Amino acid sequence: MKVNVLYLGKLYCKRDYLIQCGDQNAMIQSPISAILIRHPKLGNILYDTGNSPYYSREYPKSVLETYPVEEFISIEEALKLHGLTAEDIDMLILSHLHFDHAGGLRYFAGTKALHNVLVSESELKHAYHHVITGKKSAYIKPLFDVEGIRYQTWKDELELADDISLFAQNSHTPGCAGMLLKLQEQGNMIVTSDTIYTKDNFELELPPGGNINATTEEFYTNLARIKKMQAQWNAGLIYGHDFEQISRLSRCTLQ
Repeated sequence: MKVNVLYLGKLYCKRDYLIQCGDQNAMIQSPISAILIRHPKLGNILYDTGNSPYYSREYPKSVLETYPVEEFISIEEALKLHGLTAEDIDMLILSHLHFDHAGGLRYFAGTKALHNVLVSESELKHAYHHVITGKKSAYIKPLFDVEGIRYQTWKDELELADDISLFAQNSHTPGCAGMLLKLQEQGNMIVTSDTIYTKDNFELELPPGGNINATTEEFYTNLARIKKMQAQWNAGLIYGHDFEQISRLSRCTLQ
């Protein structure tokens, strides 16, 4: 199994949205990423798809003002750097359905990948509940309610192979999917997605702020779970929006 973190550009936002800190108006770079997994049995898997290429006209004004897009790299461009196109992807996994994770889904229209999209059952229900009831959130219906899409839902945990499994987290969003990868050279890696944005969230135990995230209590409950898993599997972590880490990992192949 070979794993590549794909750098898909960056947003700017208040640092407090990622890490509760002293200066609530300080700005920080928030990278957008996806993870490409080339698996000997499962084929080519893509975890998340980044922003929509039409973000400037599709995203609500409130989203664009709160999370201005500073740099955009499409999932098409990122896959091309690895010699792949949408037709080469066998499976899509969505950590959750926020705009910066599900925005590239339409690139896979008409491909086998769009018929094999894994998302936790609770996350899918939560996303549709938000858009149907008109709640202000980071869910944008056209990004994930894509024509021809076939969602494969799962609950709690899902083992895809001996070396790759998913687990639902009740933090950031209900059912946000984390992933455990068992690599031959780098060892075990836990992908936290947005339940733990950065190294500081994890090591300093600083919760995120902003109005997207679930409660601080849920953050700490999930943090304790991830720390327990890290000890159990002697695992490294890949965070959701850590600019330094994603910049570094995007320049290498994990295996």
